[in-house]
Amino acid sequence: MTTYSREQVLEAVDRAWTALEGAVEDLDDDQLLVTGADGWSVKDHLAHVAAWQLSLAALLGRRDRHRALGVAGTGPTDFDAKNAILHRRLAGLVPDEVRALLRGAHELVLQALYGLGDDDLDLPYADFQPADPRPDRDQPVVGWVGGMAIGHVEEHLGYIQALLGRPG
Repeated sequence: MTTYSREQVLEAVDRAWTALEGAVEDLDDDQLLVTGADGWSVKDHLAHVAAWQLSLAALLGRRDRHRALGVAGTGPTDFDAKNAILHRRLAGLVPDEVRALLRGAHELVLQALYGLGDDDLDLPYADFQPADPRPDRDQPVVGWVGGMAIGHVEEHLGYIQALLGRPG
């Protein structure tokens, strides 16, 4: 039995993305370059979110997530190493490139979700990534959708709001 329907998941994803887009749509390039003490700019957070969205699209499309991220050779749960690689690789993108990457990555996630049925969301991660040895591979893939397309987006929205001095 399906825990969440595809429509429910799409509505939740849309709410998270609408909040993110609303927070950054009117920012100019200088505001996207505002950088925090950790060295991450608003632009870096957006590029990071986009990269992980590409990973989610690959997961849902049954393509290698690590290859989509460009982090081959890192452990399945070594997120610090993956994030450091992504930050270095994406840091040179200009604001317009990041905006385009973010829009494109989100569109790929939506396309992947529209290609799934309700029952597909309850399939285990391992059905989508059989070669990935992660320890939680038997959990339903809907958890990764919620984690990356909703929770991760909301997390970085909070970082962005803090960088811009806006209430969360």
